[in-house]
Amino acid sequence: MPEIPWGPAEKEAYRLKVLSEFERLRVELPDIDPNDLMLIVASLHRPFGTGKRFLLRPLPGGGFVF
Repeated sequence: MPEIPWGPAEKEAYRLKVLSEFERLRVELPDIDPNDLMLIVASLHRPFGTGKRFLLRPLPGGGFVF
């Protein structure tokens, strides 16, 4: 599958979005390993066709499920 070209502006916007979401979720999900959480958050914001993706769904009780 061909790689989707990203310019410097798109890469920086992606980086900031991932870091922001990671910091927010790290507080809400303290039991998840930070490295795993970063991988999940990065994959959630990655455009389709650029690698693996994890799809999370919030549960009514406040948790998440893959």
